[in-house]
Parts: sequence; structure tokens; C-alpha cells
Amino acid sequence: MRRDLAHIGEQALIDRLLAGDPVAKELLYDRYAGALYGVAIQLVPVRSRADDVIVRVFTWAIQHIGSYRTSGFQTLFSWLLRKTREFAIKEAIPENTLAGTELVKNEEGVLKRFYVCLPTSEQQVFRLCYLKGLSITTIARMMGTSEGQVNEILKVAMIAFRKFLSDNWN
Repeated sequence: MRRDLAHIGEQALIDRLLAGDPVAKELLYDRYAGALYGVAIQLVPVRSRADDVIVRVFTWAIQHIGSYRTSGFQTLFSWLLRKTREFAIKEAIPENTLAGTELVKNEEGVLKRFYVCLPTSEQQVFRLCYLKGLSITTIARMMGTSEGQVNEILKVAMIAFRKFLSDNWN
């Protein structure tokens, strides 16, 4: 990544992506890939498949960057995070079951069967984070707890989710 672009603002990055700037594409990846990969690998623990998820997310993002402004998301990262979750869930669950957006919208389906078995605090954090798309900070404020505690609860829930997926679909 070029040094002169290291501190470019989100709006300027979006404008450059809309203009088709290849350096902006690199910057988008450099800025967000690490965090998004962390989410993908939690849902898709096979590295090569998690890698594929990230490639699809950034390909999709570059092709659809024009829709970001009307998406209702406050930050580019939250927009990318939601798509990463959708692609990762789609990758983690076979084609013949509910997947992606359908899975998230249909809480009566597979995800509900998983999260109703969780203890109440894990259930609440999982729902707020993965079904409602809220940030760790927002969840911590809502629950009156620290971000560290929310992260620990989410970590335990994600381990259980991976086991649930493994037991039910692999």
C-alpha cells in the first residue's frame, strides 16, 4: 500500500473505488481484510474455504460499491461485515439447506435451532451480533457489560456454532 494513501478517509476511499482506482482496491483490502478474515474463519474453519469467502466479499464489494451509500449502513466496515457473514454462512452450510440472507431472515430455521440451545447470555449476544448485525460496543452498552466480556461470550458461542455446523452438516 502506498504511504500517501494510508490515512485516506472512508468517503475518499469510496469515491476512488467508484472511479475505478486500482490503488483504492488495494487499500480497501489492506484496511479491512484482516478483521473480515477473522469473522470468516470463525464460521468457516477450513482456511482455503475462508480464503474463498474473503475473495468473494471483496469482489462483491468492488462490483457493488455504488450501493453502499443507499444501504443504510453507517460505516463501510459494517457493510462489509454483513456481507462477510452472509458469504461465510453460505459457505459453511451446504446448498440444499437455507443459506445466506435466507438463513438470517428466517430465524425459525437452522440458526434458531442452534441458538435456542445456548445459555441466555450467549444466545442474546449471538442474536444481536450475527442476526441483527450490532457491533460489540453496542452490545456491551445494551447489556451493561464490558466489550471484553461480550467478546468472551461471543467466542464461546462461536465455538459452539462451529461444533453445531460440524455435527449437523459435515
